[in-house]
This record gives sequence, C-alpha cells and structure tokens, in this order.
Amino acid sequence: MWTALLSAIGVIGSIIWVCFFVTAGRNRSWVRYLAELSDAEPAGGWPSLAVVFAARDEETMVEQAARSMLALDYPALQVIAVDDRSRDATGSILDRLAAMDPRLQVVHVANLPAGWLGKTHALQAALELTRTDWVLFTDADVVFAEGALRRAVAEAVAGDIAHVTVAPELPTETLGERVFLAMFQTGLTMHSPGWRVQDPRYRAYLGIGAFNLVRAADFRAIGGFERIRLSVDDDMQLGRAMKWSGRKSRVILGPRAVSVRWQVGLGGMIRGLEKNFFAGARFQLRRALAYQAAILVVGIAPFVGLFVGPIWCRLVCGLGVATMALMLELMGKQSGIRWFHALLMPVSSLVNMYALFQSTWQTLRRGGVSWRGHLYPLQELRAHVKMREEWMKQLWLSTR
Repeated sequence: MWTALLSAIGVIGSIIWVCFFVTAGRNRSWVRYLAELSDAEPAGGWPSLAVVFAARDEETMVEQAARSMLALDYPALQVIAVDDRSRDATGSILDRLAAMDPRLQVVHVANLPAGWLGKTHALQAALELTRTDWVLFTDADVVFAEGALRRAVAEAVAGDIAHVTVAPELPTETLGERVFLAMFQTGLTMHSPGWRVQDPRYRAYLGIGAFNLVRAADFRAIGGFERIRLSVDDDMQLGRAMKWSGRKSRVILGPRAVSVRWQVGLGGMIRGLEKNFFAGARFQLRRALAYQAAILVVGIAPFVGLFVGPIWCRLVCGLGVATMALMLELMGKQSGIRWFHALLMPVSSLVNMYALFQSTWQTLRRGGVSWRGHLYPLQELRAHVKMREEWMKQLWLSTR
C-alpha cells in the first residue's frame, strides 16, 4: 500500500512539472528582459518619476544608496528617502545629501500610527508628498544598470500598463543560497506565472519589493497603501491590488538591469523569510500545511518515485526530474542556479519547509510578527488580513 501511495504521489508531482513546462513553453511570448527593451523616449516625452525608498537605522549604507539613486540616468528624476524613526545618523546623512542635491527629498517619520507597518506607513508618506506621474517603490540595496528606469517606463507607457514589477537578478555566492532558491523560485513561479499575471482573465499576481513601478494616479485611486497597511507581504499585495482592480500588470525579468544581494548565506535566507512566509499563508495553519504538502509533492515525491512502484511509474518520475532540471536551467539565469541543482531539489524542499515552519512557529510563539524592533500582534494582523481579503474580493468582482 505504501509503495503504491508513494509512487502515485511521485507521478502526480512529475505530471505537475511536465504540464507546467509545456504550458510555459506555449506562453513563452510573455517573456521580456528589461536589458533588451527599448529606451526610446515616448511620443509625449518622458513622464515625471519619483524613486522612493525607506530606511531605518541604516547609517552605514544609506548614503551609498541615495547617491546611487541620484546617479540614475532618468530625466527630471526625483528621489524621496523616508527616514523611518531612525535612532542613528540616518536622518542627518539624508538631510546633508538633500542640501547638496535638490532632487532628493527627505521625509522624517517620528511616530508610527496604530494600524500601520513601519514600511507601508513610510512609503505612503512619500506617496502623499510626490506629484509625479510614476512612482517606483524600491529598496536601498537595489542596483540599477544604466537605462533600466527608462526602459521600464517606456514599456509601461507604450503598453498602457499601470504596474510593472521586475524580477531582479539575485547574485549568489554559496551553494546553500542556490539550493534554497531552487525551490523558492520554483514555488513563486508556479504561484505567479508571468503569462497569467498579465492576463486579466486570471487572478495570478506578482509584486516584488525591489522594483514595483506604478502609475501614481492609478495607485492613488485604490487608496495607495491604505488597504494593505498591515500586510507584511506588502509588495505582493500591491501587485495584487493593482491587478485585481482591473489595471494592467506586467512582469519583466531583470538580469543585467536590476540586481540585489537578497540575503547572505543559507541561514540569512531562512531568517529573511521569518516574517514573510507565514504571512504569505495569511497566518492560517491550514494554508501553511497545504504549502508544506505542495512542496513535498513537487520537490521530493518525483525523486521517491524513481525508486518505488512499477517501471512505468519510475519512467514518469524520471521524466519529471528531467523536466525539473530543464526548468531550473531556464529559470536560474536570475540567480546562478543550473540544471544540476535539480539533484539537490529534495534538500532544497526540506530547507524551504523548515523556513516555513520557523516562520509559523516564531510568529505563533511571539504572538505576532517582530520586525525592526516592533511586535505587530497576530490578532491584529489576522483581523487586517480578513478585511483585506474582503476588499480584494470586491475589487476583483467589480472588474468582472
């Protein structure tokens, strides 16, 4: 009985890989690489653009980050840096830079209002300050290649797209980082395939904190961050709100154009997702368990099926593993993952399952999410998610 069960689950996991690969191949026309897009000026001229980032207690890197953004080659660029309740010299460093370059505006946040995350409140404060046509929400550690902003804006204007998110290049240095990302990127890609994100018929959505470009008027029309103010996964929910409100959303791949050193080492990646993983499951245990089961089926079961069951089951599982290797080779351009890392997919799956367990356990143990010295109570977060989901449902239905 156990042999039959394991081989059946292995076949199911393998079929999922094959079907996803075939579907991705049929929809490959969606793929856009930012580095290859045109940076020609739109017919009506370059629209105004503000680049927004928040910083809290980042005196060691905030000057480099601000200077790098001011050096971007976008015409009439505005940079808004939000000093979010910093206790070090972050604010004074930004003020000094602003005195030297009028394109930099600094917003100082002294207090965090009830019912807001620090980050969403900081970004909303910047949104209310700017009057530019477009706003790019990014992070202080993101590196942009020359022309990256012009290419993204030109693509958005030409396609009448209200939201563009760029999947950045993720430089990795260790095997542990690549092993972790093999399953993490697989899960994200299967959850939010690019061809479905840009198709208004599907609910698939994506938003990446390194590069969320929005048409300001459209984002303000849905309230900005107001309805997602306690969403720990605010970047994803931003993309969801823009898509579900009937506006065009687009995913662009960012190798050689946008990059970020996401986390350092395997331990850093696990810790980096401590606040996000359980939030992605909407703080529901049943969803977290469902995600764990999905990782088992997709990442481990095909390998188990190679060694149990009848020969036809093993052949199907072999095809599934081969497809997995091919998919990793195609997806791994962003992070240095190669086809042979598929051999370590069971390890990658177990590590991701552990990260999800840690996120769930630590959130439940603390009674909330601890982020930058502040504890956001779990009860409050769950109440927010409930209200947010009802609002999202209304958004979706209003466009059907």
